[in-house]
Amino acid sequence: MLEKSDTSISEVLKTFNKYDLDVGLLVPTPTGMKKSIIDATGNVRRYLVDAGFHDYDSQEQGPDAKVTRRVFFVGPRGLEKTTVSLYRPMTKKGDPRIWFSRLGKYAEPYNLLALIVQDDTLYVVNCSRAEILNSINKPGTPLFEIAARVGKIAPEPAVVELLERIREISGRGFVPTLRPGDTGVGMTLETLLGIAANSSKEPDFKGIEIKAKRLKTKNPNRVTLFSQAPNWKISPIENAWNLLSTYGYFRDGKLRLNCEINALKPNSTGFILEVDSVKDWLKQNHVDTDTLTKTHVTTWEMDKLRTRLQDKHPQTFWVEAKTRGRGSSEEFHYVRVVHTKEPRARNLDALLEGGVVSVDYLMSQKGPRRVRDHGYLFKIHPSDFDALFPPPEVHVFA
Repeated sequence: MLEKSDTSISEVLKTFNKYDLDVGLLVPTPTGMKKSIIDATGNVRRYLVDAGFHDYDSQEQGPDAKVTRRVFFVGPRGLEKTTVSLYRPMTKKGDPRIWFSRLGKYAEPYNLLALIVQDDTLYVVNCSRAEILNSINKPGTPLFEIAARVGKIAPEPAVVELLERIREISGRGFVPTLRPGDTGVGMTLETLLGIAANSSKEPDFKGIEIKAKRLKTKNPNRVTLFSQAPNWKISPIENAWNLLSTYGYFRDGKLRLNCEINALKPNSTGFILEVDSVKDWLKQNHVDTDTLTKTHVTTWEMDKLRTRLQDKHPQTFWVEAKTRGRGSSEEFHYVRVVHTKEPRARNLDALLEGGVVSVDYLMSQKGPRRVRDHGYLFKIHPSDFDALFPPPEVHVFA
């Protein structure tokens, strides 16, 4: 239900990531508030178990197994003590539930609630109330004190080495591209760093991923986080050819399917994403414009997507370059590095639901019943980095 949040999920996650705070997110519905029931979504369940607060998977169904614990509502100037009930009812397959006593006095339907566990204590933050969320920046407030408990880590030797090598390349000024076209900026930098071209999914340099792009001050493009094909075994469409031949279009004499897909609204092809927290899947559905019938088309397992994000970006140097010239005459001056590390993989669910992370299909026909695809690309706008990564380190060379 995160897509129904009355507050920007991305901006809220940026706020917490600025202080390196890991959170779980909830959005209560009018029905849930009326019945005093909130579904404990996959995002919340994983957060609570990772934080060592509660594990629904080991909990039996029924009232006798209900767990009640102390919790605090965070206000702009103080904490309100209350209780949280965590349980699995006998009905509806024991779907995990969560409820906070007196929630109706603290929040309204569709407010965005953040859960924070510290020292085995659960705090609830109503992020839809600006005076509460903004108090994280005010010394002496409860939320500021919670954020102040998080420490920092010194840089690793590989980080220092790579940073110095890029600094040296930057000192050369503009260097000619070693490959014309979009990929030239990355290929040229990796060659200058002595990194051989390869198709490995592993990070490029001693555990550090390197992503280079042209510096654009206006309307910067989305960047690719990773590529991951759907799991065709659990996808109703069964394979890439069926996907292309069913929904593709002809352009320049070739069958193609190139489009961006998000979870907010169907694109021109009728594609829309859906996070299924019960099965822990990401679905790509098709909505018929005439009948509004929704058809499940392809499937990714969310656990695999979270793992891909973590494996691809344990640490990443997002390198930006000024450019001049075009084509084979283009030149690059690498001037800036944004160093991110340890992405909040759990936030990926919320950012997909909120339309912040989207998926690009880049497919065309290669031959009879054969498909050439350039990856199933999971992308994010650079302005939303702070919603996925803890505070980055920025290094400017020129």
